[in-house]
Amino acid sequence: MRETVLAKGETATLVIVTANGQTEILDGEDEVIESHKDDRHEAILARYLAQGWEIEEDGP
Repeated sequence: MRETVLAKGETATLVIVTANGQTEILDGEDEVIESHKDDRHEAILARYLAQGWEIEEDGP
């Protein structure tokens, strides 16, 4: 499993979680806002970084 926590500004957070070959994006209240049936962690991370999000935590 890989989990990356992103932040934008003081209060906005997102979490990208990849487990069992599937990737989900969770909002600050742990609601799934996007789900993929394959591992798209790197592509999604790159997309959010390009939008100005910053990595708070990134781990396996």
